[in-house]
Amino acid sequence: MTENEIRPARALWGYLTGTRWILAGLLALELLAHAASLVEPLIARWVLDEMEDPDRVLTPVLVLIGIAVAGLVLAWISTFLLERTAQRVVLKVRRNMVNKLVHTRVDVVEQHPTGDFLSRTGSDTTLLEDTATGPLVSAASAPLALVAALALMATIDPTLLGLVVLSLVATGFAQRRALYRVGDASEEAQEHIGRMTGVLQRALTAFRTVKASGTERYEERAASDEAERAYRAGVCGARAEATVEVVSMAAVDIMFLVVLALGAAKVVSGDLSLGDLVAFLLYMMYLADPIEDITHAATSLAEGMAAVKRIEQLRSIPHEEPSHERQPAPAFTPNGGIRFENVSFGYPNRPLLRDVSLEIGVGLTVLAGPSGAGKTTMLSLVERFVDVDRGRVTLDGVDLRELNRAELRRRLAYVQQEAPLLGDTVRAAALYGVPDPEHADLEGALRSVALHTWVAGLPRGLDTPVGERGVAVSGGERQRLAIVRALLRGADVLLLDEATSQLDAVTERTVLHTISGHARAHPVVVVTHRLSIARHADQVVLLVDGRVQAVGEHSELLRGNAMYRSFALLDKASIDENAFPARS
Repeated sequence: MTENEIRPARALWGYLTGTRWILAGLLALELLAHAASLVEPLIARWVLDEMEDPDRVLTPVLVLIGIAVAGLVLAWISTFLLERTAQRVVLKVRRNMVNKLVHTRVDVVEQHPTGDFLSRTGSDTTLLEDTATGPLVSAASAPLALVAALALMATIDPTLLGLVVLSLVATGFAQRRALYRVGDASEEAQEHIGRMTGVLQRALTAFRTVKASGTERYEERAASDEAERAYRAGVCGARAEATVEVVSMAAVDIMFLVVLALGAAKVVSGDLSLGDLVAFLLYMMYLADPIEDITHAATSLAEGMAAVKRIEQLRSIPHEEPSHERQPAPAFTPNGGIRFENVSFGYPNRPLLRDVSLEIGVGLTVLAGPSGAGKTTMLSLVERFVDVDRGRVTLDGVDLRELNRAELRRRLAYVQQEAPLLGDTVRAAALYGVPDPEHADLEGALRSVALHTWVAGLPRGLDTPVGERGVAVSGGERQRLAIVRALLRGADVLLLDEATSQLDAVTERTVLHTISGHARAHPVVVVTHRLSIARHADQVVLLVDGRVQAVGEHSELLRGNAMYRSFALLDKASIDENAFPARS
């Protein structure tokens, strides 16, 4: 085996941890079933030899019936246990993959097609189900049964056995190349299925945009093209599988005819008894089962190894280190806060932050600047979705990289730009991730962002479904529910990324009043393009090309920074004294 074949095989062996003894027992059952089948031709010969004495025929017939029934019972038990064990192995792998995905680094997930993740977790593990136990047991038991049958055939007629062995060797060589094609075709088909799933996932996520843009045909064509490529790869694999099956069937049929002709000649010449010929032919017919098992196991393992390879590729993606390896986050102190110390961060050939230094304490801090200036990146660094390339970010003086990641995030509340709703109802969405939902003041939080009247008008109140991804809720309502969720977390630091971009002026005033009240006791960081919010801020940070260009109050920057004033002029509410009350 090559290294590319050995690695998936090792991985599959690892999946079987905890079930190997079960598989050993199943192998024993399978061998017992084969043993029962191997004895049947000998009993049949016994029956033929006793045909001349009717009184002695009954005993071998009863023995033959008993062995046949025992074989059927063993086969049922073995099949059931094999399927149950396969389900257990696949469940373990799926749980492991889900665990891997939810603990994967944010930047890795955002740069990888979501549909491919779903395909590997779904369809690839389904392929694994057909490989995990049955083919493995067959791959071990069928060759042993084949060897045992050949050994028994050798006791009857070594010459005829020689012809059978030569035919089996030739069959094996003929099938080898086709089996490689089965594995390659299966892997290619699964790749295209993953891409097709990605296309559909993208289209369904932005379904309104697809409809409004009139691009249904484009999306249909993109998904259909991938389906067509998966089909072609599947047909290639089916052609190879058919070749393997036909070669094995042809080998058995040709062997049977040759043995029948030569055996009949030997019976006529007196070199072989009729009972021996019947027993040998029964063994020939029996050989079809282990040969078919070996063929099926080989094709299933070829497909399964392709699935294992794709599963292992997902399992090898970078993940966040376990939280228990880090110290817990320090308790929040009013004099503490977040500090950026000469921070630089970026991707290859794409710097995002350059030598940023900034202190964020209790109060409202607004991060302003053009798109791509690095505002959202700063929040990502605080949440440790990514880590700095140079410099450090601290919480109450402790480098974030030295903190327990899970505990750190419990001290932070974050609302991302899209404000997705996770939960099937309004209540579930508002309480998602809240540490103590039963005692949370949900009514008060809804009132603080002017959502209580909206909830009261819903058909089922808080138990009204929000639809998948919150599509049954407007953008503004979705943003306010996300803010409610963040407030109810009771976090030390509140991070809001364009969290009011879809609110009207009146509603925004209410929400800003709530945020400003929260900022009296906690650090609150708001990323925004709407500089009207900046009038409430204790400090405004102007970011340009990943650098801090200016820091100060809104009024200071209006007077002293031309770039900031040019941004403000585009947002009249930021310089209209009557739009919002000034910060007190």
